[in-house]
Amino acid sequence: MVSAYYKERPEVLALVPADSRHVLDVGCGSGLLGSALKRQRSGIEVRGIEPIATEAAKARDVLDAVHEGLAGDPLPAAWPTPDCIVFADALEHMPDPWSVLASMVRQWPSGTTVVVSLPNVLHHGVLAGMARGRWDYQEQGVLDRTHLRFFTRATAAELIAGSGLVIDSLLRVPSYPGPGVFKSFLLGFTWPLRALERRFGVKHAGVSLLDPLTLQYLIRAHVP
Repeated sequence: MVSAYYKERPEVLALVPADSRHVLDVGCGSGLLGSALKRQRSGIEVRGIEPIATEAAKARDVLDAVHEGLAGDPLPAAWPTPDCIVFADALEHMPDPWSVLASMVRQWPSGTTVVVSLPNVLHHGVLAGMARGRWDYQEQGVLDRTHLRFFTRATAAELIAGSGLVIDSLLRVPSYPGPGVFKSFLLGFTWPLRALERRFGVKHAGVSLLDPLTLQYLIRAHVP
């Protein structure tokens, strides 16, 4: 059931620049994200890197090419240089995402776009468990049992900037707990903060009341 981990992720696809023609999807799984991008944009090519053989085989049926291996492996010489690299919930599965990302960035030309999605360890579901003295790994989600590294908004930004990339935007994927009435209350209560972030952007550091209501952070950056 490995494929259950992978989704099309429209919120990630929206960050791929409109003029991108050669996208590299790192940790592409069965190719759901890449195939959705190809359906949306005529002429775009998507190639993937995937370490799990069964998933890589599925991805080859829907992407332009797939390398079965790890992030940081030399890419096939015949592949064109990507103009956009996507890490959709991939970096947290690596033992040393800092070194891997920094090494890969050094290989990409100036102007290359990088799109990253990272789960937020300050999510209310994690905090609620910790308040009960629990840190229970799950099959999916922020505490996915295959996650090796965990990030907050500040440390996610540090990971990206520390690799040599320039952050262009940082966005939240919201997640509100409880029944509909409680969610409506939280939406109303946090409206001023959300309005400020829409106008001025999400800060890379500090603490916000919106952090526990954030499932993932979406970062778009570029190689200077």
